[in-house]
Amino acid sequence: MLTPNHVVTTARAVLVVGALTAAVLMLGPWPGLEQVFGLSDKAAHALAFGGLVAVSFLAFPRMRRNDLAIAAILLGASVEVAQLFTADRSASIGDLLADTAGVSVVYLASHIEALRAMARQRGAATFAEIAAQDRRHGARRLAPVISAVVPAPAETEAERPASFASRAARRFPRRA
Repeated sequence: MLTPNHVVTTARAVLVVGALTAAVLMLGPWPGLEQVFGLSDKAAHALAFGGLVAVSFLAFPRMRRNDLAIAAILLGASVEVAQLFTADRSASIGDLLADTAGVSVVYLASHIEALRAMARQRGAATFAEIAAQDRRHGARRLAPVISAVVPAPAETEAERPASFASRAARRFPRRA
């Protein structure tokens, strides 16, 4: 029976093979190989890094998308630096920008899906209410855009219990 863990394991294997393949093709002695497939150099970079970040989103479901996107862009920068040390290749800011564009398209698409899920689950709630219900942040901290529109919570830092135990006791009082 196929489970999500099988998908994650498969995605991790695909990610390793894909990253190694991309590195070999970008550092190997085959400049212009992407033209065999009818792609320009920039389109090949954008597709490669967009595909790598999409697979990494599947391969590491518990990691933040921001971190995975930044790692993919850093991999692209590393490839460009490594190309400085090869005889047949040269580094290019344009290639790095194409890598970033490919990552950005997939990253933004993943946020659109998260926004769609939010609309399905809490369509009538305001963004401030959704942020206040978020378990990762709670009412402690609102995003800058939300805090500019919505007044700060009534509770101040001085009123907030200092220790974890006192915060937990306040949130979950004992029942007699």
